[in-house]
Amino acid sequence: MRGSLQYYDSSAGSVFHRASKRELLLFLLSGFLFLLGCYRMSVAGTPEVSENISDFMLGAGIACFGFVLSWYNGKRWAGLMLAVAVVARLVLLPIPASEDLLRRMWEGEVLDADYNPYLLTPNAEELAPLQDANWERISRKDQTSLQTPMSLAAFRLFSAMGFNAWALKAIFVVFDLWICVMLTLRYGPKKGALYAWNPLVVYSIAGGGHMESMMLLPALGGFLIWDAWVDRKGGAVVINANGGLSGGLGQMVSFAALLIGLAAALNLVFLPIVVWMSWHILSKSGFKSGMAILLVGLIPLLAFSGWGAISLKVDWSSVLPFRPGTNDYSLSLLPATIEKLGFSVGADYFYWAVLLVSIILMFRNETMERFSNLYIGTYLVLGVAVFPWHFLWLAPFALGVKHVGFRLVSMTAFLYFLAYQATEGDVGLESWQSAVLWVPFLIGVISYALTGRSREDGLYVRSY
Repeated sequence: MRGSLQYYDSSAGSVFHRASKRELLLFLLSGFLFLLGCYRMSVAGTPEVSENISDFMLGAGIACFGFVLSWYNGKRWAGLMLAVAVVARLVLLPIPASEDLLRRMWEGEVLDADYNPYLLTPNAEELAPLQDANWERISRKDQTSLQTPMSLAAFRLFSAMGFNAWALKAIFVVFDLWICVMLTLRYGPKKGALYAWNPLVVYSIAGGGHMESMMLLPALGGFLIWDAWVDRKGGAVVINANGGLSGGLGQMVSFAALLIGLAAALNLVFLPIVVWMSWHILSKSGFKSGMAILLVGLIPLLAFSGWGAISLKVDWSSVLPFRPGTNDYSLSLLPATIEKLGFSVGADYFYWAVLLVSIILMFRNETMERFSNLYIGTYLVLGVAVFPWHFLWLAPFALGVKHVGFRLVSMTAFLYFLAYQATEGDVGLESWQSAVLWVPFLIGVISYALTGRSREDGLYVRSY
């Protein structure tokens, strides 16, 4: 019992337990393999270059093996686990930044030069003086900016401050490590490692330089506050009895809504969660409190949306998480499957299907953890254009329940890069590759939907 995994999972276990040598060796082996895999990926270079893919995938495989072994680590060595997480991210920093980051940086430069990236495409004649090395790596040069106004404003600020790709990646890594610490403090090192030692997380943020950590940090903060004060203690029904939104409990709930709203302003995929929060408070504490929470959550989005609409004439259909009128199904699950069966279904239908499902889920789920996991999981299954780093959107809500789908897709998502072996432009997966990538995730989502109605630790208040 003392050396078993069951002992570690028991919250009643003695804090004076001394880990066995076997447990320590397993921890060190998993950490070594994880770091070795990260090093091999870093040496291989960006997988967007076809010559690098074989070596990169080998490194990813080794890192994934270490990641799987870490699932069997005990709840010990938090400091050492975080140290390994820091080293892994530092090892991957030298990889050249992804095209996604370079495009965002270049659009920030365009806006800083008083041009409008929502109206001018990268190949516009007016932008010829700005066509530098970053511009050379941009794909789809006939497409205007797809960033939200707040994201674009952030990269304009980065451009004005003179930050290059390496500096931005370092900033995103700091945010990422902050997330690691928060998860470890809340759930312990065993669950914290599901993010800190996650190969997809480490590569996407430290290697590719995707900005996901910048939106996941406020989303995680808002979720942890809400989970502690509302989902676990039933706080939604006693807000009015404790001074309303001006009381201590109301202020915590409002702060949670503001943080989720900040994430939504950076990526509109989180917007339905803000609406769910408002509905939850409205149904438990009345119309006035619910509308106030909605307004608080929408403050960041409204502020930057007003600037974008007035100053930049933004076309909102172009900045939606997946855009009506888009027919790039190459990396999707359900849309691509329907297309391969010979049916023609416009992207608009999948867009409205996600909205319909999110509304249904809003009325049927009373915790943010369950609503968010089911909504984002459905979004990814129905999404028209899905990329590996999009699966990170589940992280703030999936780690507490050790979501099987999230853990598995953190490894299978690397198959995406095999598509670059056939082309240097638009990527597409073969049927077997798509199946191996998606089926484990789909099984995990279905498993969670059917069985994920209870929490492993602490009081779980499902209805009041």
